[in-house]
Amino acid sequence: MTSADTPYLIEQQRIRFRRLSLHQQPEAANWGLALSGGGIRSATFCLGVLQAMARAPAPGTPADGAAQPGQSARENSLLSRFDYLSTVSGGGYTGSFFSSLFLPGRLRPADAQDPVGQAARDAYQTLRYEPPGRISTGVDYAERPVGQGPAAWLRENGRYLTPTGAGDMLYALAMTWRNWLSLHAMLGLPILLVLSLLSLFQVLSHSSLLLWPLMAALLFALPCAVAYWLVIPRGDLDQPPQLANAAYRSLLAIVAGLWLAGGLAYGVAQWQAAGGLALAGALIGSNALLITRRLVRSLANNRDPGKDSRCQNCVRNYRVQITRALGRAMVAVTGLAFLALLVSGAQLLYGYLQAYRALGAMALLVGVLWLVRRLVLLKDEKPLPGWMRKLPLDVLALIAGGLLLTLLCLCWALLVQWVAHDGGVVAYDSAAAWRLLALSLLAALLVCASGRFIGFLNTSSLQAFYSARLTRAYLGASNGRRFNGPAQQRRTYLSVAEPMSSDDLSLQQYYATPSAGPVHLINITMNLTVDPAEQLVQRDRKGQPLCIAPNWAPALDGTCMPCDGPAEGYTLDGKPYRRDLRQAPASEIMLPLSLGQWIGVSGAAFSTGLGRATSLGMSLVLGLANIRLGIWWPSRFLDPGQQHWVRQDLKPWTYYSTQAYLFYELTARFHGYRRDYQYLSDGGHFENTATYELLRRDRQVRLIVTCDSGCDPDYRFDDLANLVRLARIDQALEIREDPGVLQHPQLKALFASQEEFRQPATTASRQCALLLNVHARAAGCEAGMAAQPHCRILVLKPRLIARLAPDVLNYARNNPGFPHQSTVDQFFDEAQFESYRQLGLEMGQALFGQSGQANEMAEALWRYLDGNESERETAGLSAADAP
Repeated sequence: MTSADTPYLIEQQRIRFRRLSLHQQPEAANWGLALSGGGIRSATFCLGVLQAMARAPAPGTPADGAAQPGQSARENSLLSRFDYLSTVSGGGYTGSFFSSLFLPGRLRPADAQDPVGQAARDAYQTLRYEPPGRISTGVDYAERPVGQGPAAWLRENGRYLTPTGAGDMLYALAMTWRNWLSLHAMLGLPILLVLSLLSLFQVLSHSSLLLWPLMAALLFALPCAVAYWLVIPRGDLDQPPQLANAAYRSLLAIVAGLWLAGGLAYGVAQWQAAGGLALAGALIGSNALLITRRLVRSLANNRDPGKDSRCQNCVRNYRVQITRALGRAMVAVTGLAFLALLVSGAQLLYGYLQAYRALGAMALLVGVLWLVRRLVLLKDEKPLPGWMRKLPLDVLALIAGGLLLTLLCLCWALLVQWVAHDGGVVAYDSAAAWRLLALSLLAALLVCASGRFIGFLNTSSLQAFYSARLTRAYLGASNGRRFNGPAQQRRTYLSVAEPMSSDDLSLQQYYATPSAGPVHLINITMNLTVDPAEQLVQRDRKGQPLCIAPNWAPALDGTCMPCDGPAEGYTLDGKPYRRDLRQAPASEIMLPLSLGQWIGVSGAAFSTGLGRATSLGMSLVLGLANIRLGIWWPSRFLDPGQQHWVRQDLKPWTYYSTQAYLFYELTARFHGYRRDYQYLSDGGHFENTATYELLRRDRQVRLIVTCDSGCDPDYRFDDLANLVRLARIDQALEIREDPGVLQHPQLKALFASQEEFRQPATTASRQCALLLNVHARAAGCEAGMAAQPHCRILVLKPRLIARLAPDVLNYARNNPGFPHQSTVDQFFDEAQFESYRQLGLEMGQALFGQSGQANEMAEALWRYLDGNESERETAGLSAADAP
C-alpha cells in the first residue's frame, strides 16, 4: 500500500497496526515523542529519558505493573504509549537505535509465531535493562538478558568518532587530508585554466591586465551610472520611458562635441592628456546613450504574459533595471580587477621567491587553514560570551573567507608562473607562451573530464565518515549479530573498530518491514537562499523543512503485504512529493541513502549550508577548509500533475556540474528546485526541538513529550522560541505556558516557568519541566484562541535537580558546563556518558515514576493532562481559567 498523496493516512494505519500488535486500545489519542538536536549530549540524555519511560507504567496501569485479566501480552510501559517519534540531529542517534530494535530478527532471532510482538517486547526490555555494563567478548549475550549487549555497546561508543583512539585518529586524519587535497584540486582546475589564459594573453599582447577592469568601467559601469539620469518622467513614474527629453538630447550633443574636440586635441594639437580625457568621456557618453536606447526599447517590446505591461514599461521599472545593470557591472569590474591584481601579484611574488628562495612562505596556507578550523567553534549553537557577541562574526568570517580564497588563488597563480618560466628567471618569450598554451589545454581537458564526476560533491566531504561512525555506534547497538554469535564471532564483531554491513538499514527495509515501533519522522533542512518567488521569507529562514516518514503500512491482520513502491515518503513544508528516478545518470550521488546516512544528514550541524545561519563568509570559510557535513541530493520531486521530471540546471553549467555546485556551495547559493540537486543539512537549522512536524493537525497528536537538549546554559529557550514562532506563522497555532500546573499543589514541585528556569537552581529544587498548551486559531479570526488545546507539549529540559546520584553531582562540580557542554564535544568518556544518561533517567523517573512503585506525582500529572475538573479546582483554577 503506497500513496504519496495521503502520508498521514498511512501513518494512522501504521499506528493502528502497532497498537493491535501491542494489545493496546486502537482508538486512543495519538502521543508523540520529540528528541531534539544537540549531538551526542542530546543523544545520551534522551537515552536516559527513554529508559525512564520504558520502566514507568502507562497511565491507568497498576503501580506494580500487573496486567489485567486477559491482557498478559499487553505492553504496559509508558514508552509503549507513544505512537510517533520525531528526531533531529543528536536525537536521531538514539531515535534510530530505539526504532530499529522493533524490526523482527534484528536483535534476536524472530519468533515464528509472533515475530512483531516478540521484537517489540525485546525492544522495551532492552531499555529496561539495568545495571549498565561493559562489552566483554567472554560473555555469551545470547544467554543473557536481551538488553545487556546493546546497553554496553552504546557506552563503549561514547567516543563514536574515534572509539579506538590513536588508530581512528590516524584514519580520520588521512581521510581528512585526502579529501581536502582532492577538493582543492577540483576547485583549482578552473582557477588554473583562467589564470593560465590570462597569463598567455599578457605574454602575447605585452600589455597590462589592469586595462581589462579599466575598459569594463569605461564601457559598462560608468555608462550605466550615466544612463540612470537620461530618462526624465513626463507626469509620473508610471508613464512609459521616452528618449525625447532634454537630458538625452543634451548628452547627445555633448558626446558629439567630445568626439570632435578629443580627436582634434589628441591627433592635431598633440594634447594627449586632454585629448585622451575627452575621448574617454565621449566613449562613456556614447555607451550610456546606447544602453538607454536598448533598455527603453526592450521594455516597450516586452510581451511577458505573466507581467503587467503597464508596470513593466514605466520609468519606475527602467530605473530599477538600470540600477541592477550597474550592480552587475560593478561585480564584473571588481572580478576583473581581482584577477589582474592576482596575476600581477603572483609575478612579483614569483620573482621574489626566485631571488631569495623563500620557499617557506608556502607553509602559510597550512597555518591559515588551521586557524579557519578553529573559527568553526564560534558557530556552535550555544550562546557566545558577552565580548564575542559584540563582534560582527559574519563580517569577520567574510573577511577570513576572502583572504583564504585569495591565498588559494595566489598559490595556483604561482604554479602558472612556475610553469610559464620553466622554474627559472622571469622571461616573457615565445617559449613561455607555448608552455602557457600547453598548460591551458591540459587544464581545459581536466575541467571537462572532472565536471561530469558529480558524485565527487559528496564523496569529498566528511559526511561519509560521520554517517559511518554513527551507524557503527548506534545502529550497531541494535544489531544482534554483534552479540549473539559464538565466541570466535564475538571476538571479531564486538570490537568497536569493526564495521559490519548489517549495522545499517535501507529505508525500504526500515519502513517496509511490519513492526510495532513508533512512526519515525526524520527531520532535515533543505537549504534555500536563492528563490525569487519567496525572497522575503527565505532571506530569514534560508531553508525548508524536509520530513522523511513511512509511506507503507502493513495489513491490520499482520499479514505481510508487498511494497510495490518506495517505502519512504517525503514532505517539504508539509506537502507530499513523489520522486521520478527514471533515466537517472549512473552516478554514486543517485544511490538511495540508508537509514544511517539520513541520520547523519539530519545531524550535519557544521557545513556550508546552515539554514538560518547561512552566510557567504561562513560558507567560504567552511567550504575551503572542507568542513562539509551536508550532502547534495537529487530530490527529483514532481509537482502535482507532473508526470516526468525535467532537468533544471542551466547550460552550460550542465557540462561542468561538479565545479558549478561547488561554486554554489562555497558562495551560499542554494537554489532549491531551480537546480537538479538540493543541499541538505541538519534539521536543527530549521527547527531544533523536533516538535514542529508533530504539531501538524492531520497527525492528531494530543500529547507531545519533548526532550529539549540543545545547548542552552543560560536557559534562554531559543529553540523553543523558534518553535513557537514557526507554529504561529506556518500552522496558525499559538503555544503558551500552562498556568495551572504552576499552581498545582503537587506538580509545581517539578514544573517551572521559563523565568523560573533562568533563576539559579537551589539544592532542594526538583523543577525540570515545562507544560505548554497549543491552541488553534481560525483563519482570519481576530478573536481569541480555541477554548480547548489542540495538544499539549511537555518539555523536559536538562537541569541539575535535587537528589541526583553522587557521581552525577561530582561530575557537575568538576565540569561547570554540565549539563550544557559544547556540542562541538563529540568525544564522551565513561563518566561524561554516564552522567548525561543518569541525569535523563532520574529526571524521567521524577516525572513518570517507576514500575512497581506508587508515584503520586505521575498519577497527578496524568489526571491533570486528562483535564479532570477536580484537579483544576485543586490547582485553584476556575472554569474560565482552564486552558
